[in-house]
Amino acid sequence: MKIVVLVGGGHAHLHALAQFAKKPREDVQLVLISPAVHQYYSGMFSGFTEEVYGLDEIRIDLNQLAEKIGAAFYQDTICAIDPESRTLTGQHGEIYPYDAVSFDIGSQMNSPEALKKHISPIKPNYHFPDQLMKFRKSAKPVIVGGGASGVELAFSTHAWRMRRHFPTDTLLFSSGELLSAHGAAASRKLEAIARKKSLPFFTNVKIEDIDETSVIASNGASYPQSDVLWLTGPKSPALFERSGMPVDRAGFLAVSETLQSIRFPEVFGAGDCVSIDRYPDLAKNGVYAVRQGPVLWGNLLNFLDGNPLSAFIPQKRYVAILSTGGGEAFLTYGHWSMHGKLPWKLKQFIDKKFMKSYQAIYK
Repeated sequence: MKIVVLVGGGHAHLHALAQFAKKPREDVQLVLISPAVHQYYSGMFSGFTEEVYGLDEIRIDLNQLAEKIGAAFYQDTICAIDPESRTLTGQHGEIYPYDAVSFDIGSQMNSPEALKKHISPIKPNYHFPDQLMKFRKSAKPVIVGGGASGVELAFSTHAWRMRRHFPTDTLLFSSGELLSAHGAAASRKLEAIARKKSLPFFTNVKIEDIDETSVIASNGASYPQSDVLWLTGPKSPALFERSGMPVDRAGFLAVSETLQSIRFPEVFGAGDCVSIDRYPDLAKNGVYAVRQGPVLWGNLLNFLDGNPLSAFIPQKRYVAILSTGGGEAFLTYGHWSMHGKLPWKLKQFIDKKFMKSYQAIYK
């Protein structure tokens, strides 16, 4: 009996669990370890913010899922990896052996250490629902980060407050243009949408300090705040570097295109917590994590069986849909984009289908 341990319930691991449900192997003991019983789907956070979705619609019960497919589930946080003895150590000293292990644990919040006491923690993502419900009704909510996450939550919070007759003074700060990773044309269109919806935003402005009642920006101005979400980009979990695993410059687990550790072939990884040596600048988003799922699961089994492994090749273009609140969304594909109700309906269809494909296994 070979032991395969999946650490974390991210997109790629959900695919692995679903495949094991369809085609279990009697010679494999599948183990899932996660710090929380529920895995929340970040793609539906904006809808949850606006109360389009309830809590159970945006999460997957990992314990029930594992039980249904015959996998073992442990609620624990892995604090150390020993690749020599092929064991993992949990936060209370529990030891978990493995023949192959995979990590899909996401990333951490990349906020300045000195400012953390003034920032609401939303990572790991099981913190998010409680923090979001508090944030959206806060007197002076502030979002720092003009990427996809920051933009979506700013629009969604703004729309929720408008509908509930709260002051529509959610502030969005970005160190560059809004949604700059999608290109200049998409940035201009999105900023025009923000102005049309009267969402207050500041571009090319950094937040340099935060105190009890305000944020101090690089433009020299001070703005009132009662709650701050910091969404400026991913930071690696400390686990890999602390355990002496090969990592990239930022501390993310260094893997090859087969999603294996570049030094320990029995260690795999996917999603935001890894850096693929052939694609060091690959964006950390759910699209690639979902695409890595089939490659990861196939390679885990091929590794156990001594068969050749497949390479993950990221697609060059993909559809991205961001909620802009009020039943509208902004869709981009390469340099093409559109905004309105149709992209929102498409986003809802894709997100609901994704969640139901896993929830249906145990419900």
